[in-house]
Amino acid sequence: MSESPAFPVVDGVPPGRALLADRIRELIAASVCVADDAGLAAAAGRIEAVTTALRAAGGSPPLLLAALEGGGHLSINNPLEGPGNPLAPPLSWVHIGPAEVRAEVLLGPAHEGPPGRVHGGWVAAVLDHVLGRATAAAGFPGMTASLTVDYHRGTPYAVPLTVVGRLDHRDGRKLHATATLRAGDEICATAKALLVHFSADRFPVPVSTSD
Repeated sequence: MSESPAFPVVDGVPPGRALLADRIRELIAASVCVADDAGLAAAAGRIEAVTTALRAAGGSPPLLLAALEGGGHLSINNPLEGPGNPLAPPLSWVHIGPAEVRAEVLLGPAHEGPPGRVHGGWVAAVLDHVLGRATAAAGFPGMTASLTVDYHRGTPYAVPLTVVGRLDHRDGRKLHATATLRAGDEICATAKALLVHFSADRFPVPVSTSD
């Protein structure tokens, strides 16, 4: 059996990568809220030129990790928590511990589903990611086998949201976890999930690398 490749790990989030992702997030928010078609074709041409330049410098795999102070690693290009991925809101980890993890997130107009509210798919994705982080922080990294989300009320965007996740109990490789998403004191959504624990030999060992 061949040895699995190691995860690349860098010291902190590369500032240029994070800055580029921030600017692209701003671009996405501006594009969905633009009032009319004036100048959009010209803007598309400028964006195409930048895209061509970035694609020419591509070729690296997207997986890139940075160590977290609370333990574990931040996936820099992850679509939920990654500060280097323009698709990510991103999630900001407030606390990571074996009993509970807590994150904050600010979703915007690009995440709108119903008027003034976050699309339910994004709510589910945020909860799913926090559930996965919770089981990993408890020492049992796993992948989601089933996810049930209860939507208690519409989730507002442009409002700070807090998400808390925890591993409730383990039955062999089966991990049972729950999470709650709040806007202020109001519960917007809750989730419960069944995850399947992966044995340690299924996860490559992180190794340091230069950016």
